[in-house]
Amino acid sequence: MVRQISSEINRPSLPPLSKLYTTLTLIILLIDLAYSSVTCGPDIKSVGGTVPSGDIILEYGSGVPLEITCILQSDTIIVQNLFRDRMDSNNKTKFPSHRIVFYKNDEIVPRQYVTIVNATAAQLRIPNPPAGRNTYYCTLLLDYEPRQNDSYDKSDGNDSSTILSSDSSTFPPVQLATTSSVTNESHQLGSQLGVCLNTVYVGHKPEIIRNFSCISYNWVSLRCNWNPSENAIKTTYSLIFRLPGRAGGRIFINCPTDSDIRENTCYWDFNTTPMYRQPYEYYDFRLNGQNVLGNTSTFINFHHYANIIPARPINITIIDKTESSVMLRWSVGAMTDFPRELIHKIEYKSQWDSNFEQWHSINISDKCNAPILSNKTNTFLYDMNCQERDDDFYYFNVTNLKYPFTYYDFRIYVRSSLANGEDKWSLPGCITLKTKSSIPKRPPTIDVGSFECIRSRNDKTKRDVFIYWQKIDDREKCGDSFEYRAYYNLNSKKNETIIYSSNEIYESYAKFQGLSTSVGYNFTVYSSNNEGLSTEYSTIYVPSESERLEKPILLTKMVFDQQGVFELSWKNSGSTKLSTPDEQNYYTLFWCENVKGHPYQCNGYVNWTHVPGTEFRRNVTILNYSANNHYQFAISANSRRLLSNDTNSYHQNNYNSSGMVWESCTIQNNITARKIENVWVNVIGSTFIGLKWNIDCTDRIGLVGEYQIFYCSVVSISSNICHGSMLSKTISREAAQKDGGFTLLSNLKPYTTYIVSIAISTNYGKGIHSDPLLVTTLRLGRDTHTQFDFN
Repeated sequence: MVRQISSEINRPSLPPLSKLYTTLTLIILLIDLAYSSVTCGPDIKSVGGTVPSGDIILEYGSGVPLEITCILQSDTIIVQNLFRDRMDSNNKTKFPSHRIVFYKNDEIVPRQYVTIVNATAAQLRIPNPPAGRNTYYCTLLLDYEPRQNDSYDKSDGNDSSTILSSDSSTFPPVQLATTSSVTNESHQLGSQLGVCLNTVYVGHKPEIIRNFSCISYNWVSLRCNWNPSENAIKTTYSLIFRLPGRAGGRIFINCPTDSDIRENTCYWDFNTTPMYRQPYEYYDFRLNGQNVLGNTSTFINFHHYANIIPARPINITIIDKTESSVMLRWSVGAMTDFPRELIHKIEYKSQWDSNFEQWHSINISDKCNAPILSNKTNTFLYDMNCQERDDDFYYFNVTNLKYPFTYYDFRIYVRSSLANGEDKWSLPGCITLKTKSSIPKRPPTIDVGSFECIRSRNDKTKRDVFIYWQKIDDREKCGDSFEYRAYYNLNSKKNETIIYSSNEIYESYAKFQGLSTSVGYNFTVYSSNNEGLSTEYSTIYVPSESERLEKPILLTKMVFDQQGVFELSWKNSGSTKLSTPDEQNYYTLFWCENVKGHPYQCNGYVNWTHVPGTEFRRNVTILNYSANNHYQFAISANSRRLLSNDTNSYHQNNYNSSGMVWESCTIQNNITARKIENVWVNVIGSTFIGLKWNIDCTDRIGLVGEYQIFYCSVVSISSNICHGSMLSKTISREAAQKDGGFTLLSNLKPYTTYIVSIAISTNYGKGIHSDPLLVTTLRLGRDTHTQFDFN
C-alpha cells in the first residue's frame, strides 16, 4: 500500500494523575479499544502497527512533514503486562507508549521529534525530511527501568537530548519479532520488540532532461541515451519522436522496445519496428517523465546529420608512390551516398619520428576548389588539401614526405561536415607502406684535421693515410646496399686525371696505402646505395709531410667518476707557429665510440669540437654514454687562412692541419687514491740511499705538484715502527722529471735500517704512500757505495 500524504491522529488530552484510579482505567480501556484494530500489515504478527501503513511518499521541499504514529494493541499480553506496572522509581505514571522508540535505519531518532499521543500511541514528526529512501521503524522497550540520563522518558518537550546519550548497547537495532516469539514473557532488561516499519521515499517530480544525446553509427543505426537526476521516487521516461513535414508531424514514433523505460536508452536500425529513419536530417524528440508526484516533458530538436560517427574507412590501397609522396585510395562503405559533404583527415608518421605519439595531420575536403590563375607564373594553383573521388572511392596524394626508403604508418579518418567537435571522427583506417629509395641525401661530414698518416717502417718515402668521417644517420641512407666510397685523383704524364679508390673502407674511415710522403692529396668521400652516389661529396686535403703542421703532444685523457665526462689535456710542440693577423690557429678534439680501445682502429661514431689555439685543456661530455663501450680521443692542430670573402673551403690554399694524434695516456680522476707502484733503490752507501721511480703520464700533464719521500730508522729489521721521528723530503715535479724520477737521501746513519715510501701531492690532495721499502745502509769505512739499476 502506497500513501503520498500521511494521516494524522488527533491526540486526546489525558486527565490529571490525581483522578481516581477507576476513572483512569476506564479512559485507557476506551483508547485501547479505539486502536485495537491497527496492525502492521497482512500476515505480520506484531503488538501494534503504524499509521499510515506501508510506503510513504513525500515531495522534497514541499513543506509537508513526515508523520508516523506507532500504535500498540492493548489486547496483547505484552502490552497488558506493561499496564500493570505503570509507576517508575520516582512514582511517576508510565504508559506503554512511553516505551516506544523510533529508528531511522540503524539510528535512534532524537526525542525532540517524538510526541506521546496517548497510553498506547506515540507519533514521529519530522518537519523537513531529507531527500532519499530511508526505513523508519518503531520498537517497544521490554522490562525497562529508565535511568536518570535517559531523556527519552522525560516529559519536558524542550529537552533536545536523545536516547543515544545513554548506554547505546541498551538499544541495539532490532528485527521485528512476532507475538508468538515473546509469549513466554521472559525478557532481559533493556530488550526491544519490533512493532512496525515504513519505507519513506522523499523525492521530486520528474525533471527536464538536459543531458540527452543521440549518435548515429555509420548512418545505419541510431541510439539515444539520457541520465535522469537522482530521485528517491521511482521515475520512468518514455521517448517518442516525429519527423518534419506535414505527414511526419502528425505521427509520433515510439521506441521499438521498452528499453527507454527500463534503461534510459533507445535504439533503432533497419530491422527494428519502427525502423531507423535514415533520410531525415532532423528529428523532433519528446521525452516524457512520470512518477506519482507528476509528469514532465523534454522537447529536443535533434540535428541527425550533425551527430553521425562513420565507420572506419575501408579498402585502403596504394595507387602510386615515390620517394617523397604516396597516392592513397579508400572507400567509406555505407557513407558513400551520404547527402552532405564528408571531411577526411589523414595522419602519418615515419619510422624515424622520435615522438611516437606525435602524428603529422592533413585535413582534406570532399570538394576541390577551382584552380586559380597566377599572374606571376602564368600557371594554375590548386588547393593541395582537396581530394578526388569517383562513385566508389576517394583519392588523395600525400606529398612532401621527408624520408625516402622509409616505413610510414597512415591513418585515415572521416566525419560529417556538419559535425562539431573532435568526438565525431570515425575510427581510423590504417595502412603501412615504404617509400621508394633514392640516392643518399648527403655525404658524411669531414673535419679539416680528420686524417692520420702512418709512415711505412720499410720505406720512409711512403705512408698509409686514414681518412675519418662522421657517418650519416640511418634515415639518410635512402636505400639498400648503402656504403661509403672514398677516392683521390692524380694527373698522369699525359695530363689525364686518374681516380684512385681506397684500399680499405669501413663505417667510419677509409685506408689508402703506400702514398708518397712528399705529395699532398685531395680526397673525396661519397655516400652510396643501389640508386647511386650522393650528389654532394666531402673533401679533405692531406698535405705532404713537410707541409703538415707540427702535431700536438702528450694527449692525456682523465676519466671522471661521473659517466660520460672526460678531461683532455695536451701540449703543443716547441716549434708550433703563433697565429698571424691573416691566419687562425686552433685544435680539433675528436672522440670515437668503439667496441675496443686503442690501438684498435676506431670504426664507431666520430664526433669532434673545435678549441681555440690558446687552450690546452678541455672537458668533454658524451651524450648517450655507454659503459660497455670504449671512447677513444684524438687531437689535431689546424690553421685557417682568413680570406676577405670569408670562404671556408677545405682547399690546400686555405687550410692546413697536423692530422690526428691519438691519446697516449688514460688517468682515473681519483688521483689522490693512486700510489706510485715502481719504487726501487738505485744506489746505496753508508750515509745515503738513492731512490728511483717511474714517472707516468700523471706527471707529464701537471697533475702532480710534487713528490714527498718519507723515511725513518726502524726499531728492528723485522719491524716497521720508526725509531724516532718520521723525516721527509720534497721533490718538485720539474726536478723529478729533469732527474728522471731520482732523489738522494743523505746524512743517514751507517749500518742502519730505514723504512722508505713515496707519495704524490696534487691539486686534489695527497696520494697514498707507495709500498714501504726496508733498506739498510752500509757499514762505515767498508764500501763507499753500491749501485743498483733496475730501470
